[in-house]
Amino acid sequence: MEAANFAIRYNEAAKKFYQRKKAKRNGVVAIKAIAHKLARACYHMLKTGALFSVERCFT
Repeated sequence: MEAANFAIRYNEAAKKFYQRKKAKRNGVVAIKAIAHKLARACYHMLKTGALFSVERCFT
């Protein structure tokens, strides 16, 4: 959840995704969606050794 808050604050793609999600649901659901996306990205990075891609994560 902390990483999700930092992503929203400092990353434009994450902020845009958060705003789209928040418009349809509430803020708690939106922040948890970002946290889940980041957790899946971390798992993928550890499993395959790939680098993090913002475009792939928040599109």
